[in-house]
Amino acid sequence: MEKKRISVVMCTYNGELFLREQLDTLVTQTLLPDEIIIQDDHSTDGTLAILKEYAARYPFIRVCLNDGERGVNSNFFGALRKATGDLIAICDQDDLWESSKLELQAAAIGDHLLCSCFSQPFSEDGSFASFDSRHPNTSLIRLLFASLPGHTMLINRKLIDLLPADNIIYGISLYDAILGMTAAAFDSIVFVDKVLVHQRRYARAATYTEFSGSLPTVGNAFRILRWSLCNYTKAKPHLQRYFRGRQALFRELHPDTQIYREGCRLIGLQLTNGPIAYIRLTCFFIRHRSRLFQTPGGGIVKWLRALLYPIMQMYNYRLWVKRKQKEKNQQVSLGDAAKNVKQ
Repeated sequence: MEKKRISVVMCTYNGELFLREQLDTLVTQTLLPDEIIIQDDHSTDGTLAILKEYAARYPFIRVCLNDGERGVNSNFFGALRKATGDLIAICDQDDLWESSKLELQAAAIGDHLLCSCFSQPFSEDGSFASFDSRHPNTSLIRLLFASLPGHTMLINRKLIDLLPADNIIYGISLYDAILGMTAAAFDSIVFVDKVLVHQRRYARAATYTEFSGSLPTVGNAFRILRWSLCNYTKAKPHLQRYFRGRQALFRELHPDTQIYREGCRLIGLQLTNGPIAYIRLTCFFIRHRSRLFQTPGGGIVKWLRALLYPIMQMYNYRLWVKRKQKEKNQQVSLGDAAKNVKQ
């Protein structure tokens, strides 16, 4: 069987501090890539100098500048389309790879569109970095709400060819969510049950608070439910914008899979208002509870979570609600200031 060419794609921006460490893990892989495409988004530090140094030492490294729109999605999709490999691994500028990452994922992917793996966070100063070691749910039903980390992905280049050239989803979701949803719609994801990436986390005072607030405890459940009930009408427009993007993407895809049809039904229910749609959505979540949450499986707890999920999912949009409220408060403040000037 003909050996598949492997590309690694990395996007950089002002990453000089840890870039060398990551590059060293790429060029010492047990299965070396055929090419490493590194696309810089106009860094203002020493990133480009480091990249040129490594490109001079390793001829399979190709450095280019992002000549499209600025931003994460434009940079990554532009770089992905420059890759010539049959398989493409996505890489962040400041993580660390296990030396066997490419070898193990290339062996596992087979004819699937996407292969993911565990990513274990770490911090330079030893501060708290959470790690969820549970085997993740990679069903489309789950990935309509969450995403696999882009830096864990090895993808078949056919996945890039399936994506539409222009779609509103690119302005709504990040590249890894788009890739994950598309592969899941074709029921074509495989997971390597090993830590193959070490994700660098930066110290923030709120890190542990954020993690502890996300644990599946009774106290957190009541807190999330209370917030969701109080902010349901504020969060619903953001949810529907989010799912309109998914609907636009799915209209460009044509997989002949049952999970794709179920995903389209879920999107339709999310975009329909009224009590009948709410009841149907609740029934859908209960029926698909084993594929809805972070880990697969059933049980009474997941049944209860599914029953409440039409409301509790609003908590996913809390940052958008807060941002909208902040903008509204700023407009009020500007209006008050203008009135005072006139007086």
